Parts: sequence; structure tokens; C-alpha cells
Amino acid sequence: MKPDSNFTSEKKFKWKTIACVILIILFLPAFSSSIEDERFSPFIETYPNGSIDWDNGLIYGVGRGYLHLNKDSDAIALRAAHVIAAGNILKVAAGVRLDDRRTLETLGKDRVVIELKALVRYRVHKTELIKNEKQPYYKVTLIAPLTGVEGLTSMLITGLKTVPFDWMNLPKPSAESVIEDEEKPWLVLDARDLPKEGRVKPAVFPKILSETGEVVYEPGMTDESALIQRGMAKYVVSDEPKEGLISQKESVESILERAGFIITNGEAVAGEPEKRAKRKNYIVKDVRQAQGLMNTNLLISVADTQELKKEDVSSRILKNCRVIVIVSSPIGGIEGNIPRYLAKVSNDIR
Repeated sequence: MKPDSNFTSEKKFKWKTIACVILIILFLPAFSSSIEDERFSPFIETYPNGSIDWDNGLIYGVGRGYLHLNKDSDAIALRAAHVIAAGNILKVAAGVRLDDRRTLETLGKDRVVIELKALVRYRVHKTELIKNEKQPYYKVTLIAPLTGVEGLTSMLITGLKTVPFDWMNLPKPSAESVIEDEEKPWLVLDARDLPKEGRVKPAVFPKILSETGEVVYEPGMTDESALIQRGMAKYVVSDEPKEGLISQKESVESILERAGFIITNGEAVAGEPEKRAKRKNYIVKDVRQAQGLMNTNLLISVADTQELKKEDVSSRILKNCRVIVIVSSPIGGIEGNIPRYLAKVSNDIR
């Protein structure tokens, strides 16, 4: 029995169309299934003996214990390196900007009594014996989270609930846990075009303001569990043009379905994984100006303000702290970047 020629031609046309669509999709910018995106690199703020990773929400402190200064004893030198690292991570933490006018250090000089050791929960990240030096030494790197249940943000919110407090509206408590939904969009605020003297600086509790002065985003407008788990904003650097960051919302499946093709498990293309990573949905807005005494507040246009307020009603993009800020790289561009594999330590500490 000969196959129906019309059926055969139709099937060939169908598969040719599917192949063409898949090839087009494969050449579009790829997104990972997590928030990590190869076009973003963490913004790293460096200090003499430590650093802050403002993307993954991590504080680092480094200490060195030289053998010749510690009786040539490995144990004593290692202990000295740990003590110095602990002091350095607290120094770095003390300089963390909370908002546009306060750091942990200045907050402690206010009416609120700040115990840094109680707020900064650190652990050993790495221990090294550096031998390729004229004077061998132990190098200890400590790490402390900014976000998560044990993070500085959580410690601050919890602690500040028990003291007289008038400089920040606290987030709304919620019994619900934050569920990652890849269908939900992320707000990307592009602040790369600001003048050098007016560059945005990262903060734990930044604000988004409209050109009219209206507050669009502050801690009191967020969900407490989202703020603790995610932080108010991730700060990154990127060389990707703004146009390249705007997401392609449609997947292979949705395009084919709209074209009238339904791919079943049996029709899956050879070598094609059953589940493709979903593409991120980025809503990209320009930052017009950095405001506040420490340039931590982000000013956007009136039109963008209205769009974000509408978006938040439907997707809770702001309430759930789904915010990424692209800032300018430091001079030379080296301090602002860290290899992605090093940044992954954040998963171990949360």
C-alpha cells in the first residue's frame, strides 16, 4: 500500500519548518535556568583586606599569618591569620552602605547600638599556605552572607524590630516562602551611562524614585521573606548592549504551537533535550540619575515609573525583589569582576 503523497509532503513540510524554527532559536542569546547569565558578572567592591560581592551577596575578609613572626609555628601562624581575617571582615562589613546616608559604622554611632559580631555570621571559606614567597605565610579567607536567613540583611531586619527606629520602613512580614518562578520577569536597571562622578553605588536598602520624587521601591514595599532571601537588588557589570538584554519571551514550544505544530515526546528532535532552559524575561529600564548622599538611590522616568507600578500589580516584580542593577565597572574594569565559578560559593553558605 503506497503512502498518501499529500500526507508525506505535509509531514516533510512540517519537519522542515520545525528545523528552521529551532535553528533560529538556537542562535538567539542563551539564558541559563537560574538567575546567572553569562552576560552579567558580579560587581565586586574591593578593600585592602577584603571585598564585597554585590551580586551574590557575600562579604570576604582576608588575614595573613607569617611563620617568621609567629615562632615558625604553623599552628600559631594559622591562628594569627584567622584572628586578622576576622577583624578585617568586620571592618569591611562596617563600611557596608545601608541606604543613601548610613553605613553599619555610622548606624552604630546613632541611637541604635550595633554589635557587628552578632550581625555578621562568618565562616572559613579558604585556608592556604603560601610557600612561593621569601616569607611563607598562612592566608585565611572568611566569608559572610549579606542575604539568607543567616545574612546581614536578616540580622538587621530582625534586630531593628526591637529598637526605636525611624529611618527605614520595614518590609511586610509574610508566612509564605519565596518560590522561584522562571516565568516571572526581572527588572534590569541600566545605570552604565551615568557620569563618573554620579555613578551608582550599591546598598543593602536602595530606593527607586520617580523624577517627580515618588518612591517606587523601598524596604517597606517588599515582602520580608523575599528581601531576606534575595536582597533588594543584585549589582552586576555587563558589556552587553541594552538591546541585547531585552528578552525573547517566546520559547521553541510556544512558537511552534502558535504555528499549529504540537511536538509530542515521540516527535522530539534527535539530540534535543526534552526540557530546554527557559529564557529569562528582563524588563530593562534606564537609570536617569543616582541620588542621595552616597549615590545609592536610583532615579527613573515618570513613564517607567507608571509601567513598573502596573507590572508589580501583576507579577509582584518589586514586592518579590526581582531587581538587577547594572553599574559601571571600576577604573580598569578588574575590581568589578569575579570569575563565575568563584561566585558560586554563595550556594554553599545559604
